[in-house]
Amino acid sequence: MSSTLIRWGGFAAMVAGLLYFVGYAGMAELLVPMMSNLGGHVVLGLAGLATLPALVGVLVRDARRSGRLGTVSYILSFVGVAVFSVGNLAEGVFAMEFGVVLFGVGLIILTVGVVVLGVGLRRAKVLPAWVVWPLVVGWAAFLPVANSTVVFGFASFVPSLLAAGMLGVGWVAAGYALWSGRTTSARQPARVR
Repeated sequence: MSSTLIRWGGFAAMVAGLLYFVGYAGMAELLVPMMSNLGGHVVLGLAGLATLPALVGVLVRDARRSGRLGTVSYILSFVGVAVFSVGNLAEGVFAMEFGVVLFGVGLIILTVGVVVLGVGLRRAKVLPAWVVWPLVVGWAAFLPVANSTVVFGFASFVPSLLAAGMLGVGWVAAGYALWSGRTTSARQPARVR
C-alpha cells in the first residue's frame, strides 16, 4: 500500500510540475489567446490540488525520518497548498478579488513549508539533492517574483518565468524520484531531530 501511495504521489508531482509552469505562463498572459490570466489561475489551482497527493507521496517515503522539522513543514505545506489552490480557483473560476488574497497568503505559507521541508528532506536523505534543490530554489524564487511583472513590467518577466520553470522542474524531479523509487542511499538514514 505505501509503495502505491509513493508512486501515485510521484505521478501527481510530475503533473503538478507541468501545471505550475503552464499555469504561470497563462497567468502572465504568455498563452493568449489559448489561455487568459484567469485560465492561468485555474491551472495554478489545479497544480496546487495535484501537489496534495504529491506531498502525501513524499510524506509516506519520509516515514518520519525528517523528525519534528518534517512534521512542521508538512503541516505548513498542506495548509499552504490548500489555501493557494482555493485562492487561485476562486480568482480564476469566479473572478473573486478575495482569491488574490488567498493566493498570496497560501503562497507565503506554502513557500515557507516547502523550503523547511526541503531542508528536512536533505538532512534526513529522504530524496536526492538533485530533487530537493530545484524544488526549494523554485519556491523561494517564485514567491518574490510571482507578481513582479505587475509591479515592474517586462524587466522582471524573465526572472519570473525562470522561477516558475525551476518550480516546475523541482516537482517533476520529485515525482520522478518517487515514481522510480530513487533514494539517496541503499541504507535507511537515521532520523533527524
